[in-house]
Amino acid sequence: MNEFEQWVESRNRAWRNPTGFLSVTSMNWLDENPQTFSDFTGSWHAIDHEVFSFGFEGAAGQSWVVEHGGEVMVPMADGVLELASRGGRIISRPRNSKSPALARFDGVKVFDYNPKFRVDARLEADERNVGVSSVAGELGNNYDSPGRLVFELDGEEHALIAFNRPDPDVLWVIFKDASGGKSTYATGRSVSAKRNGDNWVIDFNMSANFPCAYTDFATCPLAPSENKLSVAIEAGEQTPSFKITSEGIKEQ
Repeated sequence: MNEFEQWVESRNRAWRNPTGFLSVTSMNWLDENPQTFSDFTGSWHAIDHEVFSFGFEGAAGQSWVVEHGGEVMVPMADGVLELASRGGRIISRPRNSKSPALARFDGVKVFDYNPKFRVDARLEADERNVGVSSVAGELGNNYDSPGRLVFELDGEEHALIAFNRPDPDVLWVIFKDASGGKSTYATGRSVSAKRNGDNWVIDFNMSANFPCAYTDFATCPLAPSENKLSVAIEAGEQTPSFKITSEGIKEQ
């Protein structure tokens, strides 16, 4: 199995995770007013970053503190309930291992490997903190960038803002290209760049969808305006064949 095949298999494992994003059945914003929901039990409200429930899984009053930007996973029947801080607010997302979307998933749709989309890039240093919007609106996401990755494709020069990762030999890129909304998902994808001596290698054949490609119950980042490419990157993950919505699974 080559590197690309291993990557595809890793993507399939990620999407088949029984408590991953394909298991999410709703996304609910909590506030100080108690609410009940159809896909998990109890009454729920939040005061700042403390979450309170009454009657969840048959229990009396309970509470959890969620760190800013963090998550707490609470066990429940057939899965877990995610309590997460996003943009200074609290969301709840039940993750059910018996969700219809998990049953519907039959593997990622990917383009055949194309060597032309494996490019060498140079890093133009421009250290700064970059604000990144979300499909759920402005959530105050900011990422540290060491600069732009500059590369050539189809005889033209292109550049993408890259973001730091814990591994200094890896950079992360959120991008949108001319295939977006056609053969690939409209809001963009992500890809890693790996250090190769003084330069970097971007293999767009391993461009990955964010969860929002599959579900409306996500708060995925959007590509910065500077990272919208004029060229079509028909490589990596394609638009999935279905999407989870509040009205059920829809073909796309």
